[in-house]
Amino acid sequence: MSFQEDISNLNEFYFFREFTFSTNKFYTSPDKEVELADNILWLDDLFIIYQLKERESTNTITAQSEEKWFKKKILGKAKKQICDTLEYLQNYSNIEIQNHRRHKFNITVPSLDSVHKLILYKPHESLPESCKKRKYYRSQTAGFIHIISCEDYRGIVKTLITPAEFADYLMFREQLINKWEDQDTFNLPEQALLGQYLSGESKQKPNLDFVLYLQKLEHNFEEWDLSGIINRFKDRLTTDKTETDYYSILKEIAKLKRNELKEFKIRYKFSMQDAKANKFTLPYRIAIPRTGCGFVFVPVTHNLKESRINALQNFTHAHKYDQKLSKCIGVSFVSEENDWYLIDWCYLDFPWQHDPILENKLKQNNPFREVKSVESSRYAFNFN
Repeated sequence: MSFQEDISNLNEFYFFREFTFSTNKFYTSPDKEVELADNILWLDDLFIIYQLKERESTNTITAQSEEKWFKKKILGKAKKQICDTLEYLQNYSNIEIQNHRRHKFNITVPSLDSVHKLILYKPHESLPESCKKRKYYRSQTAGFIHIISCEDYRGIVKTLITPAEFADYLMFREQLINKWEDQDTFNLPEQALLGQYLSGESKQKPNLDFVLYLQKLEHNFEEWDLSGIINRFKDRLTTDKTETDYYSILKEIAKLKRNELKEFKIRYKFSMQDAKANKFTLPYRIAIPRTGCGFVFVPVTHNLKESRINALQNFTHAHKYDQKLSKCIGVSFVSEENDWYLIDWCYLDFPWQHDPILENKLKQNNPFREVKSVESSRYAFNFN
């Protein structure tokens, strides 16, 4: 397996096939084909471009030759390829590429300033420490470019797991380096920066002690992991709409961070349990101010199975209006035989506006539990 295939598979596993792109050639004219970055992670406003470089084996390996390779391939060619990608994104309105689901999309980027740029490299062991400590490059045209070794990248992705948290870390990393650029941040391993991100401490000078947060991190994976739902979403979907319409729902779930995913999963499981018990209960719900999206979970008893779609749509509209949201996703559950469930989804996306009729109905007969504002910790640590 090549280095590029390895990174593509890693990104697909953690960031999902729908949002991972590694076949990125397009035509700027009928007879001229060019290539965007080696890998792209694209999830609405979350946009990361990857340029990959691997040290090919050679008979003459010295520290000097490896330093020369690093400067030529990483600080030279890879940097230029990222600049070229940004130029393509800025100058061409029709860039159609295919994701790992083999669905084609025309790339749209709201702002080049929001694009994270990342060079991943696989070096020879003889690469000098001065090169290995290089964490970024500043380009006059591309701006801040992250430089991360493949092993460090693998550790980052396996720690953060979600695309939202990985993008958040890149932003944190850039801000941290910008603030402490004149200090000895270069001398710290990547694990110290990652540990500092996990700690939530953004004002303190980076130091080696933050590695402890990485070592003591408790993933509590089962509490918030929704990969089973996301990975099988397309295969279990039954709809008359186009094969990519489900992306709207999947995107909002993939944008969640692990504390938000935990709240989602709690309500999802409660709804399944209530549906299995054929128990009538009020819908469960949450709202995520950070993304402007709400979720409502509707257990449905067997006697209401035929009217479930209408009920789901009504609850989704009501939750969206009640919380003044621009987007809302509803999901209903009906228990079937052999521990199977009939699960339906509803997605709404339009600006909130005052509706006196709906508001009056909610005042007279609000079908929801009270929503409470909760500030939950994203990461847990075991310092015992």
